Amino acid sequence: MTIDLVLANGTVVTPSGVMEADILVSGEVIADIVPPGTGRGARMIDARGRIVLPGGVDAHVHFLIGFMGQRSVYDFYSGTVAALRGGNTTVIDFALQRRGRSMLDGLKHRRVQADRHVATDYGLHLIATDINPSSLAEVPALVEAGAASFKVYTVYEKEQLKVDDGPLHDLMRALGQAGGMLGLHAENASLIDHAIAKHLAAGEVAPRYHATSRPALAETEAVRRGLLLAEDAGCPLHIFHLNSGPALDAIEAAAARGQKASAETCTHYLALTAEKLDREDGHLYVMSPPLRDKATQDRMWQGVASGGFAAVTSDDASYSAEAKALGAESFDRIANGVPGVEHRLPLLYTLGVEAGRLTLPQLAYAWATGPATLFGLAPQKGSIALGADADLVLLDPETRRTMTPESHYGAIGYNPFDGMSLTGWPTLTVRRGQVAVEDGKFLGEPGQGRFLTRRLGAR
Repeated sequence: MTIDLVLANGTVVTPSGVMEADILVSGEVIADIVPPGTGRGARMIDARGRIVLPGGVDAHVHFLIGFMGQRSVYDFYSGTVAALRGGNTTVIDFALQRRGRSMLDGLKHRRVQADRHVATDYGLHLIATDINPSSLAEVPALVEAGAASFKVYTVYEKEQLKVDDGPLHDLMRALGQAGGMLGLHAENASLIDHAIAKHLAAGEVAPRYHATSRPALAETEAVRRGLLLAEDAGCPLHIFHLNSGPALDAIEAAAARGQKASAETCTHYLALTAEKLDREDGHLYVMSPPLRDKATQDRMWQGVASGGFAAVTSDDASYSAEAKALGAESFDRIANGVPGVEHRLPLLYTLGVEAGRLTLPQLAYAWATGPATLFGLAPQKGSIALGADADLVLLDPETRRTMTPESHYGAIGYNPFDGMSLTGWPTLTVRRGQVAVEDGKFLGEPGQGRFLTRRLGAR
């Protein structure tokens, strides 16, 4: 066997623990893990003083999208380059079914947009918006095509995304039978729309009122309702971007009694609280679900440490500072979302490992192993193991950088983590055996990433 690459003398985080070791790469896969200093290969990279993690699996990104009248800065090329710079070797984006159109057409269209441009490997969740006998008949073919996880919004009727409970339950039944999973953007639309109307009538238009119009109750109720519907339908349920303590309690309780139920939270919820909305630039921090208080943030960290969350994602939505400002005069017009794909790892390392909230194996689980397992990417993705794809990232645990608006790849114009001092920076990212980024410089070409056909296993 030819050994093409050796990462030598690193602190390697594997599913069985943390060890000093050399990682031997042959072609695109990990060929062996041997004692430090004993590996030999065509290219030797000294990883001394570095922590070696599996390449990140960010299972929730939004590249090349338009929403609330605005467009993302990142497309599939620039977004996946930013992802690689941040140590991510796999992302899962979304394919949209437009109302009145086929779900299969939505998947095909998104692959045309992505395949020739991606720098990371990638998968797609299918966003279902129009559930009827014709689209339900497509579900087995979509699962077979590798889009085994779907997403449904319980809000955003104005944007033609919202799905009511009856069609949602039908889709859950179809997915359960086909071996798929239903993911929810879970918020109670009636509660939110009522609160928005009251705020606007009272002239309460500041960014803070975005958060008060979307209380934890709205999220928790939708999560509990989703659990009931999914259990009845026999469908695995995943909750995207959860940020409510009672909602996490409900997910953990359901999983404990045997229901296939999972959730993720996001790095912005772990790093930021609702006080940001009171700043002069509070419009930059508008997202859904919204930032909440410190007690909620502490509960989210507990969920990450315990494994109650299957993943920590970025939910990257790279609207520029100018695009966000266009809606600043009224909270209901601000494009929801913040960028973050590039900074998921230093945030998790600094606020998690360095702060004593997470061990290195817990970091690896939230960063890569958990999402790879949940979304049908394991064993090839998500862990450092023999025969797995050689997706690896070297993390520098010492160098500190203060975040600025220029810390992002690309012209976004602001950084939600501006002013934070972070360590745990990726210095080298290896995608399927090839060094893709070194010291922040992208060394690859567009289209070197691959579409991943995912098959879901039991959690």
